[in-house]
Amino acid sequence: MPAGRGDVCEPCYWTRTCRKRISIGQAGITTNVLSKAFGEFGEWLIRATGPHKAALKINHFFSFFLEIDQAWSRIPSYSELLHHFGAEGLRRVRLPMRWLHEEQGVETDHQAKKIDSEKRRIKACLRSMPSASISEKALHAYWQQLETRIEAGKTSHTSARLALRAAAALLLATDREGQRLPQQGDVDNYLQAVPGQAASVTGFTNFLNRQHATTLAPRVDVKRARKRRKETLARTLMTMARCADQGEAWREAWIVAAMEYFHDTKVTQKMLRQLTVERTTDGIQVVMSDVTYWLPLDIEC
Repeated sequence: MPAGRGDVCEPCYWTRTCRKRISIGQAGITTNVLSKAFGEFGEWLIRATGPHKAALKINHFFSFFLEIDQAWSRIPSYSELLHHFGAEGLRRVRLPMRWLHEEQGVETDHQAKKIDSEKRRIKACLRSMPSASISEKALHAYWQQLETRIEAGKTSHTSARLALRAAAALLLATDREGQRLPQQGDVDNYLQAVPGQAASVTGFTNFLNRQHATTLAPRVDVKRARKRRKETLARTLMTMARCADQGEAWREAWIVAAMEYFHDTKVTQKMLRQLTVERTTDGIQVVMSDVTYWLPLDIEC
């Protein structure tokens, strides 16, 4: 036996310790149903994680059962738990949630969970503006419009969050202090940096045009955007050329970037696995739609 354990082996010691902590926790729960549930969860935890881990974790989960006891005095549904704790709060108690699912039949609503996560991101986006600023008022007004569209079933929380995030990014790029709204030059400068956001920011510019009688238009300088993309790809390839680990994953990433840089042809790694790719003495050949593309395996840095 380990020193200090007397005649009790290690598993028995931690099982006894865990059950003692379970009993102490049960005494603090007022409802018989929840007190019994906490005891059953504790025994399940011993079996699921082993007595040592269970003894160390059980007190951490006690507050979850205590809050359920105080809020409902019964085992609540998943929607009630989600509304009360939020998706992030439930992620912190994965083991109790697993027990509720396996032993109590509490079914996870994945769609509701996703929506709750999107709502949390939306709130964070709304808080990103300087307090009591012009940009904050504009962003909140835009969110009210998006929220109305969600309630009418015309858009999803995910689409609304992406539109709101683009609007917030444009406002912050216009003025970090939030004291003025975007003008056409601000929209042009923003889209010059992130041309792929043109569609996402269109809803917000339309909103500003209606609310403030402006004539903002999301315009992308295609030549400048292509040049900027080319520069980004060149930096990517140069960084990859210096990489010491050039295994299979590296080769796939290299081909994806090189195809766009040298041939203006976009392929994904998933598409790549269905194409004919051959190593040559001086590079790589990729055959796609009966066309052979040559790529170097290295570039001058």
